[in-house]
Amino acid sequence: MTSNPPQRHGPDSGRSRIAAPPPSQDRGGFRRLVILVAILVVAIVIPLWPNHMLPAARRTLGIFLFACLAWITEVLPIWVTGGLVVAALAALAAPVTSALSSKQVLGLFASPVVVLFAGGYFLAAGLHKHGLDRALAAAVVSRSGHKPRFVLAGMMAATAFLSMWMSNTAATALMISVVLPMVEVMGADPFAKALILGVPFAANVGGMATPVGTPPNAIAMDVLTRTGSTVSFLDWVVVGLPAAIILTIFIWWLLCLTHRPKVQRIVIEVERQRLRRPQMIVIGTLVATVVLWLTTSLHHVSSGVCALLPPAVFFSTGILDRDDLKSIGWDVLVLMAGGIALGVAMQKTGLSAWFMTASHLHAISPEVLVLILAVAVLLLSTFMSNTSAANVVIPLAVASGAAMPAGAMLVAFMASSAMSLPVSTPPNAIAYGTGFISSKDLMRPGMVIGALALAVNWAVVSLIAQ
Repeated sequence: MTSNPPQRHGPDSGRSRIAAPPPSQDRGGFRRLVILVAILVVAIVIPLWPNHMLPAARRTLGIFLFACLAWITEVLPIWVTGGLVVAALAALAAPVTSALSSKQVLGLFASPVVVLFAGGYFLAAGLHKHGLDRALAAAVVSRSGHKPRFVLAGMMAATAFLSMWMSNTAATALMISVVLPMVEVMGADPFAKALILGVPFAANVGGMATPVGTPPNAIAMDVLTRTGSTVSFLDWVVVGLPAAIILTIFIWWLLCLTHRPKVQRIVIEVERQRLRRPQMIVIGTLVATVVLWLTTSLHHVSSGVCALLPPAVFFSTGILDRDDLKSIGWDVLVLMAGGIALGVAMQKTGLSAWFMTASHLHAISPEVLVLILAVAVLLLSTFMSNTSAANVVIPLAVASGAAMPAGAMLVAFMASSAMSLPVSTPPNAIAYGTGFISSKDLMRPGMVIGALALAVNWAVVSLIAQ
């Protein structure tokens, strides 16, 4: 059955015309333009004031201010800001200092840590395309029993484990799809919110465990490596894994305490499938890559080089194709490269040293300073991308010499511990987008988790990473 088009009346009824964008869009675009112009003015004017600053440091300060304000306001996509940072450093800061060249700045797009993180993305793409991520999640959850608390424990364990090796955003999207059918059946049961909240919270802290779990970890590794404090893949896991396990257990206990279940059993349906050849190749590559990452001290091949194994195997065997290559998180890699380039420039041009002197942070004891920076990155990450916050704070932590490498690791961990608002992390936004939880549901446990994370992470890095 067809319907007649609505009748038009008036003098323009017979004319074809282009509809103007809604006024709200016009105002939004104009507001963003005003903010961008204001940021550029600040980035140009403020660097003119400090005395006794070298020209390269002065220009780097302007780029630093632009990056900070653009990342906080998100007037541009954060990855666009990261790319602009690299371009600006190569064009403005590098040519006026012998300590940093444009070639070095542009070469940071292929930094070993960026390549390492890209290898994690290729592994995640192989797992997802061939259904292994879902099979792994289902296997863990199906063995957790039917009691609500055990189901929550299984969901969180699976999410945290996946977040160690793939994007916590992807892990959350996957596990939310597993949780939603159960939540819909539970209806108004308070424990339904616990199942939803457990996924993003576990994804956030699970990423702490490995350098490829979240960008702040990789940024900290790169900055430490460039300053001579080498941290291997295994070194990071030895510190990050205990912190992630302790926080995951605490979050599980907190959610069980605050969301008492009414139902006695939760039934989970799992479809079992036999492994096919592509899946066996993906599993073998995953195991081989992880073993290589954990044994770099034995074979002396860097983690970045080892990360080239997944794309080499997957593309040569047809596990991934050109379309899969397009789906890799290149925007995150560009953002990471921008943050790494900013940290390198701050060190090479003397801007970090100037910050320490001008702010008198060098007069504060390393233990107190690292706690101040950890709290600062926690607050920043609550309202902006944790990668952007890490890009700003980690170079300052390393430049201050605040109990390295423990200080940089603590700051990286705290960047992943901000989960009080839907905008704090993409996993939070995904969970909030289901409609089953409100901002208050995130804020109440999120603030408690952030405070405890500071104590747990500080204790772990103090005991292990020194």
